[in-house]
Amino acid sequence: MFQKILIANRGEIACRIMQTAQKMGIQCVAVYSTIDEHALHVQMADEAYWLGDAPSQDSYLRGDKIIAIAKKSQAEAIHPGYGFLSENADFAEACLKAGLVFIGPSPKAILAMGDKSKAKAIMEKAQIPCTPGYHGDNQDADFLLKEAQKIGFPVLIKAAQGGGGKGMRKVENARAFKEALESAQREATSSFGDNTVLLEKYLENPRHIEIQIMADNHGNAVYLFERDCSIQRRHQKIIEEAPAIDLPSDLRRKMGETAVMAAKAIGYSGAGTLEFLVNDADTFYFMEMNTRLQVEHPVTEIITGLDLVAWQLKIAANAPLPCSQDDIKAQGHAIEVRLYAEDPSHDFLPAIGQIRYLSWPTASDTVRVDSGVEQDDTISPYYDPMMAKLIVHASTRSEAIDTLKNALKQTHIIGVKNNKLFLQNLIDLKDYTAGKLNTGFIAQHESALKLSHADMNDTIVCGAALYEILHLEIFVANSEDTFSPWHRQDGFRLELSYQRVMQFKDRNTVYTVKVVYHSESCYSIFVNDRSCEIEMVDMLAASSQSEPDVQCGHAVNTSLYALTPHPCGARSPLDIGFRLRALHCGTQRKMPKNIDEAIHYMKVVGVGQERWIICENKEYYLEVVEDNATAAADSEKTGHLNAPMPGVVIAVHVKNGDKVRKDDCLMLMEAMKMEHSIYAPEDGVVREVFYSVGDLVEEGAELLVMEV
Repeated sequence: MFQKILIANRGEIACRIMQTAQKMGIQCVAVYSTIDEHALHVQMADEAYWLGDAPSQDSYLRGDKIIAIAKKSQAEAIHPGYGFLSENADFAEACLKAGLVFIGPSPKAILAMGDKSKAKAIMEKAQIPCTPGYHGDNQDADFLLKEAQKIGFPVLIKAAQGGGGKGMRKVENARAFKEALESAQREATSSFGDNTVLLEKYLENPRHIEIQIMADNHGNAVYLFERDCSIQRRHQKIIEEAPAIDLPSDLRRKMGETAVMAAKAIGYSGAGTLEFLVNDADTFYFMEMNTRLQVEHPVTEIITGLDLVAWQLKIAANAPLPCSQDDIKAQGHAIEVRLYAEDPSHDFLPAIGQIRYLSWPTASDTVRVDSGVEQDDTISPYYDPMMAKLIVHASTRSEAIDTLKNALKQTHIIGVKNNKLFLQNLIDLKDYTAGKLNTGFIAQHESALKLSHADMNDTIVCGAALYEILHLEIFVANSEDTFSPWHRQDGFRLELSYQRVMQFKDRNTVYTVKVVYHSESCYSIFVNDRSCEIEMVDMLAASSQSEPDVQCGHAVNTSLYALTPHPCGARSPLDIGFRLRALHCGTQRKMPKNIDEAIHYMKVVGVGQERWIICENKEYYLEVVEDNATAAADSEKTGHLNAPMPGVVIAVHVKNGDKVRKDDCLMLMEAMKMEHSIYAPEDGVVREVFYSVGDLVEEGAELLVMEV
């Protein structure tokens, strides 16, 4: 077995490989770009070396630098993970020439099956049904358009190399073809260093089923059952399950045997996945083979009890497969969801930002979290936006869904937009529970999947107000001059009580909060016209505390039970606990429904003017309104085009004075290897362009001005 390996990747998969390798007594070498210097995979490694600047072309796609580091560190082998150079035959060949073991298939096998076009040709020769399309060498745009017309629209343009939905575009008609082709080719170059594409007939709403295979260097190959990967957005999977439900046993066996036959036919070695489309008639079409470990491999590991990374390492060290096909059994049902930094409300556009608070569910026999990020990490625009994978296991699919729901409730990612709530809504759908899965699932349930945020209530607003008060107290408590009158925060006034007015807003409402300071630990808080009064008392004495003498309204016994400042800045997370108790004060005013006698625990996270409140596993959002200002004006102004996401400008198609028509593409942005086009909203004239190619743009930044 190897003594030391280099992992030519980053993030979650680099951490995943290290976990197994280090358990096996293998030292791990990490590589990192400038922006990843303090990343989790760097911390976990036994050694770490700088590769280059943040763009992948300058770092994780630099095979020459990676090989040089491997030799310098005296690593014996290189594990490519997935993405980047994992399916690059030239890199695999360069490793072998440098005397390094490439932990994966041979360069010949990568060329045969890693190239989607060549893989289809091999499958057709073996009389295995393939999706109708063109997968030849001619990449001329006019020729490809003619081929698309022969196939019939809609067609799918796909990068011949790589995977993960990168370099893939659905095209509805001939008019849109060339623009989509250019976009797919750019994305393929950025992600895989190769702009070759193929064309496929776009099949409406099939199931996406894939077969996991493992093969050794001695001619042995097995399949480890299948995964259903039908739930996708942007042609990229977000939920995977194993085994696939309602798949006929004879079809399952035939697909597995087909996958093994394909692997043996090309002398395949290592982990690989054959992907198929299954239609309503239970016939299947070969799509492609991924000559690497898949993102969704954990669901296969869980139902089989096998460690696929350990198998990869042993196979690369020339060991035979540890068991035969008959020895491989499946137990229970596993589901994996991918947690992405993205905005589901805006076409799943990538998001960037700092993770201000992060909480995962507790790992157990039924819950697993694979992640490469930590609290305070920054999600950048340079790499794939996946932050983690949450995997659950149970004896039945129904139990696995329940386990997943509970695990997602315990998951909190604060500070960067993400798809957690979207996933929660999706797995709550009756059609998902019933297993009615297909690749068009999200589009079919678009209206039901529109995000609905937790309803705001006075209890949450009071928690936000307490956060402001307590943070100020913490700040003052750290003051060096304890005798200064400014050190006191009890609001002392001669014969007067100090009052402070705050304003918060959610998406629909502005809340005016008046805080009356009675002493260092006693406050009255009034929310809008609902006279909710809060008194802060010692938690231990709360049960025996007599009701305060108030003139009207509803008083609430409140106590801070923990202060947990986090080193992310002055506005750090606080844990707050308080008891709500209605008082009978001789008023007939109806008590607000959200005031009760329960004890509420909250975690409040503040960043700038933003406040996130986590209460009873729900997340609420408020903004602090300064100087009694009302909600900020919408940034979308007539004639002004703003960046829908943070990213890099990769193309500018217009200049000052240009006349444009509605729906003309004016500019292209890229974030996390995904492109987004900026279109003209109306006919008009471009008056000013503010950014050039290569500029880094923040979300909401004004890109250009049009006269419409």
